[in-house]
Amino acid sequence: MVDSGADAVLVVGAGPRLGAAIARRLAAGGRPLGLIGRAAPDVARTLGAEGLSAFAAVADVADAGALTAAIDALSQQTGAFDVAVHNVSTWRDAGATTLTQADLLADLAVGTTSLATIANAVAPGMIERGRGTILATGSAAADAPTPGAPSLSVQKAALRALVRGFAAELAPHGVHCATVTINGLLGTDGFDENEIADVYGDLVRETSAPRENWRTVMEFNRRV
Repeated sequence: MVDSGADAVLVVGAGPRLGAAIARRLAAGGRPLGLIGRAAPDVARTLGAEGLSAFAAVADVADAGALTAAIDALSQQTGAFDVAVHNVSTWRDAGATTLTQADLLADLAVGTTSLATIANAVAPGMIERGRGTILATGSAAADAPTPGAPSLSVQKAALRALVRGFAAELAPHGVHCATVTINGLLGTDGFDENEIADVYGDLVRETSAPRENWRTVMEFNRRV
């Protein structure tokens, strides 16, 4: 385990772009990182080469048992997680007339209910310590479904509702829950992953502010 007075950060969906940028931003101050995702080992090596303390695990986020085991294993290396980030979704080319119930439920398990698994794993410790931050990456798709791919919209709309529910329940215990709605596509003009990651940093700092100042649904729009 890392011997550090800093709180650990968990990023589920630690890909090479936004996930890595969020991890890098939240590692400020020496926080050790626990990364979960298909690309997490590569991301951990990259961040490690930058001098950050990063540990990785690969798990099927739709499998609650496997995801919980991965979180527990990482916490043995990093220490308890005081910040957890859900940065996961899945895309399916299937329109309203071809999207099956089984497909939709499978996609929700990846993009939405995995947040519940994360919260189940980390929130009890946060409540016991009286502090913590749980963040989730949202999307404009929650409000404007993409034709031919409604599954993503369902994932993101349900994710937002879940975050709001968690926020209402956990705020009295000192746990700040919020979602960042990205109103655009990464890599396009004005949607830089490092600027988006700054919003996550702001929300983590916000946890130290009075609860009446906490924000639950954040919007990230094109920066000009």
